[in-house]
Amino acid sequence: MPAAVIFCRVSTAKQAERNEANLPTQQKRCDDFCRAQKLPVLRVFLAEGESAWETTRPVFEESLDFVQQHKGRVTHYVVQDVSRFSRNIQTQAVALGRLKKLGVMLVSVDEPSIDDTPVGQLMSTILGGVSEYQSHALSSRVRYRFQVGREAGRWLHMAPLGYLNHNKTLIHDPESAPLVRQCFELVAEGKYTSDYVRKVMTAAGLRTRKGRKLTRSTFSMMLKNPTYCGIIRHDGKEYAGAFVPLVSAELWQQVQRTLAGKKKAVPRIATSEQWPLRGFVKCASCGQNLTSGSPRGRGGKQYPRYWCFNPDCTNPVSVSKQQIEADWLELLRLTEPTADALVNILPKMAKARWKHRQQRLTEQDRVLTTKLEDQRSLNLKLTEAQLRGGLSKADADQMREHINKSLAEIEDIRATLASEATTMEKLIEDTQQQFLDLQATWLKAGLCEKQELQATLFQTGLVYSEKQRFMVLNQNQELAEMVFAGLLAVLPGDDLIEVQSGRGDWI
Repeated sequence: MPAAVIFCRVSTAKQAERNEANLPTQQKRCDDFCRAQKLPVLRVFLAEGESAWETTRPVFEESLDFVQQHKGRVTHYVVQDVSRFSRNIQTQAVALGRLKKLGVMLVSVDEPSIDDTPVGQLMSTILGGVSEYQSHALSSRVRYRFQVGREAGRWLHMAPLGYLNHNKTLIHDPESAPLVRQCFELVAEGKYTSDYVRKVMTAAGLRTRKGRKLTRSTFSMMLKNPTYCGIIRHDGKEYAGAFVPLVSAELWQQVQRTLAGKKKAVPRIATSEQWPLRGFVKCASCGQNLTSGSPRGRGGKQYPRYWCFNPDCTNPVSVSKQQIEADWLELLRLTEPTADALVNILPKMAKARWKHRQQRLTEQDRVLTTKLEDQRSLNLKLTEAQLRGGLSKADADQMREHINKSLAEIEDIRATLASEATTMEKLIEDTQQQFLDLQATWLKAGLCEKQELQATLFQTGLVYSEKQRFMVLNQNQELAEMVFAGLLAVLPGDDLIEVQSGRGDWI
């Protein structure tokens, strides 16, 4: 007695979710056909998320195995159309050959011209080729659209932990984003192993989207994912994402160095009144910021110096603190504005730079406020984890000590930013009201005021060499503009010729 099996398919599980009626509609269409032909249905196979192009198709293979196991009973293999059976002409030919050996006929409900006749076999091949073409064409269009999306900075995949999908881009997940950011900051410090950070943050509530704890490999992949610093990486190429990064590029790079065991102690911008030029003056040979310190001689005497810490520098600068600051004061003397510059140029220049710095200060304050909230949130989560017994008292105390230190540092930086704003406004006011003695102003100022004055005159800092001092005009563009715009005091003719010729060793 003739009997049939029914095979229904959709390409992806998402398709099945998006169109819940798809598979049931296919099944009903096939059931109606079998009922009309008085074919009893031995079994229905539903493939949710199987591409007809792939050669490995578990449900499809299971249906063919069932037909083979019931050889002689199954006479018809029913599908809604040939594209449900296969979109790969080679796979289709192999499967059809297998069914033919078992004496089973492929039946396409929507394509009744397919049968065992020569014309029917031709139609089967043609329809299979059309299905394969449609699959290739669709795949090509999708790849192109994905590429255009990546180049535009859009995110077209499932959002990684810490983000949420929103209108083909990413937004920060208010629940997990602070915890993910904390993971990067803790690992970057180099004080804790990544596994210890994973353990602590898991206790604080870090979980995958399915509510599971992060494994070591998953945590490691998260820390190495450049998406968190705003980069979309695909097939070895990188694209700038059009979404707000969860961490800065500097922090992400620092984490990579720490994970690779290559973290280096990079000198920080000056936090001491003793070194006002640190972070402002650069080495003329390699362009790196000069660091500073007071190495001791054999007799124990200290020798305060500025020097280039770059080990790859071919001609590193090394100069005494007294010499470089004397050179800086001499430059300030020469840079003192004339009456015209005081009234017409310097205030405008200061105001323009102040507008830019205001934007920077606002952004920095926003970032610091976010960090402040993250630290306070983490402190609360650690307390909850300790109460639940998920974190030992020793671990909780260690992390609280770190959090309290971070909170104090953030508050100090915010206070410094507020001081910067006040200082900058006062400098602008001074240039409008009175002749500004730059040397005296710098000498009497505190660290913050010194750095603000430096940044007001030379926003990008200055390059220094032991031979030309600050007069490396081919690298100090802002200083060169001052020289040739007439902002420097009038120099004797011979000296001016030397400056224009590039010697500049007169300073």
